[in-house]
Amino acid sequence: MSSEGMDTATRIEAAADELYGVPPEDFVPVRDELVAEAKAADDKEAAKAIGRLRRPNQAAWLANLLARERGDQLDALLDLAGELNSAQRALDGAQLRALSAQRSKLVGAMAREARRIAAADGHRVTESVERDLRGILDAALADPDIADEVRSGRLTRTVSWSGFGPEAGASSLGGRAAARPGTREPREPRTARTPRRPAPGRPGQGLPGVEPRRGRRTVGPGEPGDDVLETPETTESPSDAPSDRESDTESDTESEAERRERERAERAEAERRQRERAAAEEAVAESRRTAERAADAHEDATATLRDAESERDDAGARVEQLTAELDRAREARTAAQSAVKDAARAEREASRAARDAAAALAKAEALLDSLQ
Repeated sequence: MSSEGMDTATRIEAAADELYGVPPEDFVPVRDELVAEAKAADDKEAAKAIGRLRRPNQAAWLANLLARERGDQLDALLDLAGELNSAQRALDGAQLRALSAQRSKLVGAMAREARRIAAADGHRVTESVERDLRGILDAALADPDIADEVRSGRLTRTVSWSGFGPEAGASSLGGRAAARPGTREPREPRTARTPRRPAPGRPGQGLPGVEPRRGRRTVGPGEPGDDVLETPETTESPSDAPSDRESDTESDTESEAERRERERAERAEAERRQRERAAAEEAVAESRRTAERAADAHEDATATLRDAESERDDAGARVEQLTAELDRAREARTAAQSAVKDAARAEREASRAARDAAAALAKAEALLDSLQ
């Protein structure tokens, strides 16, 4: 498209649209051509802005390729973000797992499609670059700002997302289900207690020379003692019952206290691990941000250096042009001075010849007068 008659904003927009549609290896040469065109049109502001446009890396270029060539499919993938967030807020584990599986499938399909498009244009995509592209798509699903950047088709670098979101929600439902508010876990069954021994001196205790009775005995009709006589192992005296109930209550209290203490320790451990994971993820994210800022600063410095070199070259070319013009002016002055000298000499010679001619004329006239 011809750039003649464009205003600055239109020229920059058209240049960006063209640049982010070419492969990374062609980016710099095309950018240099567009900068030269802007300079030729005396649009210095556009030239500087175009010169600062950054070359995308391979993964970012693939994402831009998807935005340009497969925009509808990319939108369908990114639309899953809202459904994932809704499922996470609703703590709908089944829906979240289904959506996560669908997302993973679509991300893989989009990455493979980008690889096929690039291969059709003669560009080989490595496994690591494809992984970076998957990371970009996952980040776009987690962060709306990144999604907008991917949709624009002008991504310049690999982006990633760190934190708790759809990914964290899916994994947090994979283990033990969280207890709902207001509910209690079922009590653990109480273990069987060891039968209590009867105190010394109680009926039924073995005495010297007397064999302990076992089971029960039956007495004859009309004989006192029709009731069943229990063995010491199964008989509890009335004085034992309150003690057993107190023991049961104490055991239940201890069991409940132990359960609560165990749950508290488990919650504290889970929270500690979550804090450590969050801190580690934040450290990774901050390292990435620092690296990206350093890369951006390096690119800015490179662009500034390129602008300064361009201005230096332009100034040098102008100096050479002016020097050549000065040399030609000096040569013209020298030639003019020589011409002046020649003209002065010729004038002097002409003046002398005129004087000689006038003298000769006077002599001739005098001779003529004498002959008359």
